[in-house]
Amino acid sequence: MTSSIDDDDDMPLCCLSGVVGCSGAGSLGIGAPVTSICVSCAHSDNSCDATTLVAHAKSSITAGHTFLDDEGEPMATAAAIDAVHAYTLLCPPYMDSTGGREWDCSRWLTSLLSSAEGRAAAGLVAPTRVLELGAGTGDLALALVGAEGFGAAGLQLYVATDVEGRVGAMHERIDARGLAGVLRASALVWGEKVEETFDLILVCETLHWKGDMDDASDTLVPLADTLASACLGRPTTALVAHRERAPDREAKFYALCRARGLAIVECTDGAAHAFVPAEQLDPGVRGRLRLLRLFDEAARHDETLNSGDLPTESQ
Repeated sequence: MTSSIDDDDDMPLCCLSGVVGCSGAGSLGIGAPVTSICVSCAHSDNSCDATTLVAHAKSSITAGHTFLDDEGEPMATAAAIDAVHAYTLLCPPYMDSTGGREWDCSRWLTSLLSSAEGRAAAGLVAPTRVLELGAGTGDLALALVGAEGFGAAGLQLYVATDVEGRVGAMHERIDARGLAGVLRASALVWGEKVEETFDLILVCETLHWKGDMDDASDTLVPLADTLASACLGRPTTALVAHRERAPDREAKFYALCRARGLAIVECTDGAAHAFVPAEQLDPGVRGRLRLLRLFDEAARHDETLNSGDLPTESQ
């Protein structure tokens, strides 16, 4: 439905995003007249599907449509594709999967790891040094460092890592709660080696959709490399938690980890399942929540030989 006000007849055309010259969502359909559109409206026109937005934009440009920047200026093809790609990273699943919200798996790990019973269900004892990959908002780290989590069980250091753009916000939250003495936020690019030794590596909701990323930009291989570097040759355990969304892609990640020498134990359906939150809040909830324990079996065997049976929290 459209409306008009006589006094506004001379106002320039603009969309709901306020971009002058944009014809609005719905203007890129097959057979539609060649027009100009902003990235936000192109996203709406593509049914808000960020995973195929770049391909949609390329097809639209090939058909003769023009993409506008925020000032309403036409963008060259390369600039338009870059702008579209940047926009997708602010939309689900990309933004959400890289830490823009708290996921059910984070709530599961918080419940599971905040008690000796839950840690035992996951095959763990209370750690003294923890590294989290893809910490996002820092919710999981803040919860586990508190008095109800590892903080009451002898935690000495928790390092929450993510891309540089998320570290500042985590720093602010850590400082606001007075936890800087034990909780540290740090930038870590997947693919880099982990030089320090940690008891526990947490990896929560990082196996997000590949979408239209090319193979060179995919995160699975660098994530597997970083995870392996943190575990191999060390008595370190990694917990990987995620909702099952793309089984083939997730299986590929675990195959990459095995190829790098990591043993994998599924913990999804055992005692740990009792700690899954009853109310599921993830958008578009579908697959089950999964929990897997990864470690260097050879290093774990050597530690057992050297120290007898591994201790439990009651010892």
